[in-house]
Amino acid sequence: MPTALLIAFAVAGLVYGTICFFDRPVEGVEACHPAPDTPYTPEDAHLVWQARISCDTEICADKDAALDVLVAAKLVKPSRALR
Repeated sequence: MPTALLIAFAVAGLVYGTICFFDRPVEGVEACHPAPDTPYTPEDAHLVWQARISCDTEICADKDAALDVLVAAKLVKPSRALR
């Protein structure tokens, strides 16, 4: 049983690492991920916020749109500089 768990964790780590590698933001481009056509629900915005964790809201329109929804839903409090 411990061997199966070790293999499962190794496979999960490889899958997660592959996803993170191919979904990393593109540097030097105006927007790394485009904004959605329709506004996110708060639940979807939370998932997008997690998926785009390595992106910067300054260049990632998708993460910025998710942040706007989370702030409007009062699930995230913006920093003092953004108020």
